[in-house]
Amino acid sequence: MHTLLDIFFNPPMAIARLGASPTPLESFEWTSSRAAHGGVQTVIAPALSFTVRDDGSLEPHLPKSIRFKDDDGSVRPVAPFFELWGRFQSPHDGSVEELPLTPSRLHELGITMKHIAIEVTASNFKAARRVTDSVSGVSDMGCSFTARVDIGGDDHAKHVLNAFSRHNSGQQPLVSPDRPIPLGVVQWIRPRSGSTSHAEQVDLSVLRLRFTPAIGTVYGPPRAVVGSDRQAITGPIDVLQLAGTLEGRMHTIVPPANRILSDATPWSTYRMVTGLYDDPQPQDGYDGSDDGDSTSWGVVDDSCDALITATLAWRDQRYRAHARVFAGPPAFAPDRRPFYGVNDDLDDRDLPLVKVTRENFDEIKDEVVELFRRVFESAASLNLDQARTEGLQDNAAKTAATGASEALPATGPTSMTRDDKPWVDRVPDLMPGQQASVFSTTSSRGDSLPFTEVVPFVHSQLMDETILIDFLRRRHMHVRRLLRPPFGLIGEWADEPGPDPNPAFRDPRVLRDVLHDMRMPPYMRDAYYVPLSLTRRQYQMMIGFLDLLAEEGRTP
Repeated sequence: MHTLLDIFFNPPMAIARLGASPTPLESFEWTSSRAAHGGVQTVIAPALSFTVRDDGSLEPHLPKSIRFKDDDGSVRPVAPFFELWGRFQSPHDGSVEELPLTPSRLHELGITMKHIAIEVTASNFKAARRVTDSVSGVSDMGCSFTARVDIGGDDHAKHVLNAFSRHNSGQQPLVSPDRPIPLGVVQWIRPRSGSTSHAEQVDLSVLRLRFTPAIGTVYGPPRAVVGSDRQAITGPIDVLQLAGTLEGRMHTIVPPANRILSDATPWSTYRMVTGLYDDPQPQDGYDGSDDGDSTSWGVVDDSCDALITATLAWRDQRYRAHARVFAGPPAFAPDRRPFYGVNDDLDDRDLPLVKVTRENFDEIKDEVVELFRRVFESAASLNLDQARTEGLQDNAAKTAATGASEALPATGPTSMTRDDKPWVDRVPDLMPGQQASVFSTTSSRGDSLPFTEVVPFVHSQLMDETILIDFLRRRHMHVRRLLRPPFGLIGEWADEPGPDPNPAFRDPRVLRDVLHDMRMPPYMRDAYYVPLSLTRRQYQMMIGFLDLLAEEGRTP
């Protein structure tokens, strides 16, 4: 008999997306368009999907199409599955094999489904991480809310994650146990043998859990009734002039049925501008930040992070597996891919930097081509005019020295205009009439979003591999200086940074390194509200690839 060494979830991490529809979104994959004029554009193709039957088992099917919303407009949630796997060692040669757990495999170990227990804990700490307890000085846990369910291995019913505020003595709970906030549903899937036309593609006897996120709504105290939706600022208006005013249309803050929260917690009096709190970024990510004196309305949503733990008992030992799921809003453009995701962040953490050589040139070339296609898809989903204005306004708030310099692009009104030399290339000719200004001006062709309009003309042709490689070979120096360096590792920083940036990496202690400019990706922000860049691994890959192209160009 094989020896069980460990158990683990596959995947160990997943992203769920909120939605009010009772029907979860079916699976799809990204592929290239096969239409005559599709070129290399990314499109969505249906993939093998599961329907959970009334008895808790699965029915696989291949959808004919993908629907993101129901007829009534309800968004279909993304509800990921997690498989439970084990690492087994052979008694013959000591080899280790990873296999999915099934009832038959449990039987070989001499145990049953009753020897497995599942625990799911889901929490929302958005409000708690902003406010502090007046006594302890740490986050006020009474402003968080958590749900926990325990599921037996032979329990295949749906379990609602009803969350309420666990709090210490003297703290006022934001969410009462009598009126909890549902953070989703979890279900331990009933395994069964395959007996469908798709059975050869999937083993239905594998032990699985499904996490279905909440519907995507907000909750608040009784006073969170109506508020002002101030009109978008389209000119150089001082935002502080809006304090105490009612601008724009009135809207409902929280539906009447959801006004269930306590109004006596620190979250109800929170203001980011007082200086009393170490505000997390982005600072204004709460309801009430732009109303009156920016006092919080005391509103929270039903997004969450969840920890899934499986415990298996075998031979008087307990084996544990953990998985994490993050529930957030629906994807804005599901068929447009970001130029890097969680997988790239993990690669940046775990893998060595890329060294580009003639031997791995073709492999790296494929990565570079894919990266530029993702860059186009990200840029095509961005309002570049709005992002530019916001970035340049942020620069102005940090420093008055926003003029162009010889070493780096401009950080003020001339940014990405004809005066931003030698960084700007095709943009000025594609948007005639744009003068030096923080705000976009309508071009002579009548474009109200001139910077956004030029994105397809600049990036779409680079979707073609031949055109892209030729461009990178001819303009390698131009591309190299347009790539914004990533932040360096702490060990790379100088003990005392000078005023001038290091050309190889950015240092968050250097003011110029946190100012926005037209370097790629232009004006986009990272999680800390500072200029976004490629990952360190992506950046080094691009630099190495450009260097090799330049070397080939010099080779007789």
